[in-house]
Amino acid sequence: MQHTDCADRVRNLGMYLQAALLQAQSNAYLSAFATLRTALEHMLVDHLVFSGARYIRVIRGVDDATWSEWQRKRAAAEEFTDVIDWVRKKTDVEITTEGLRSAPDDGGQSYIISPHYFLLREYQPYLGPASAQAEFDDGIGDLADDRKFAKENDHLYRTYLSWSSIKKNLLSNDFVDEKTITMIEVHYRFLSSFVHPIADVTEIVYGRNNSSVPSYDHYSSELVLLYVIVIAVEELNHFHEMAQRYPVVGIAGWSSTMDLCRSAWQLASHLWFPGHRPHRYDYIQEANTRAFRLLQEDSSGEVQREDPMSIPEDEVRYYRDPMRRLVALHGSFSEIMSGYSYISPWPRPDARFR
Repeated sequence: MQHTDCADRVRNLGMYLQAALLQAQSNAYLSAFATLRTALEHMLVDHLVFSGARYIRVIRGVDDATWSEWQRKRAAAEEFTDVIDWVRKKTDVEITTEGLRSAPDDGGQSYIISPHYFLLREYQPYLGPASAQAEFDDGIGDLADDRKFAKENDHLYRTYLSWSSIKKNLLSNDFVDEKTITMIEVHYRFLSSFVHPIADVTEIVYGRNNSSVPSYDHYSSELVLLYVIVIAVEELNHFHEMAQRYPVVGIAGWSSTMDLCRSAWQLASHLWFPGHRPHRYDYIQEANTRAFRLLQEDSSGEVQREDPMSIPEDEVRYYRDPMRRLVALHGSFSEIMSGYSYISPWPRPDARFR
């Protein structure tokens, strides 16, 4: 059952990605990027649904005396034996525990089912806050119970399904590290700018010369395609990892699917999504940044040039703006102050004017 349900999640994400492609084909890039913001979060939540073995729950209002007693009981193995880790922040305690374990089969083997698998069934996004429940009173149910349920529903979201909680649970399950979270945040912020109508994003999509809108734009089209590829490949790989754990379930045609995923992932590598390596452009940008910093500290000094590719990969800083970087990848430059140059493998004459 859980494999079928998770396969449905993969299919649903596919529909979001297909919608983003159709929107891009219609030059509707604003809505395409907004759809991809949903798809990105969908993929990350699905990783927890498919393979999450741990989850973090929050208990509020824990005073000093209670916290000390809990620590004593845990140390003595009197209670909290299922706790993997916990941390207290003011009066809130974040407790990390294992997911739900299945009953053993005839051979005594069991497996963990992710708590997020059940949370997605429990949470009701349209329920509304406790304060609004009187507006939906049907005269049959108990209003106090409705308000209590609404509070519990809100607690589910804030504790397990909000963006901050998703990140915490990804870290808790060792699916990502802090550096990967920083990279994901770049794409989350960029795509979120198309979801919330609080900024003018037309120039992001069409550049400075945007007198004809909507119209085809190479860079927006490319970026949509890159996001569709990396999100789809990540989703398929996460589902395959889940299907290969006990109880193992085969995926029809996986060999050809895996080959396609590998090829697509490589073709999209210049996006430098988490899991990719920095592009040569990024090494040169890092070398330039270091040179500029040295000149700021000593304007009379001379920049000691080094091979940008000799910079350790983990020291190459990530970028802030996916669109601006993609445009720059299609241009070439020679920096006079540092002496570093970049020659684009995909030069486009319009990159300098965008």
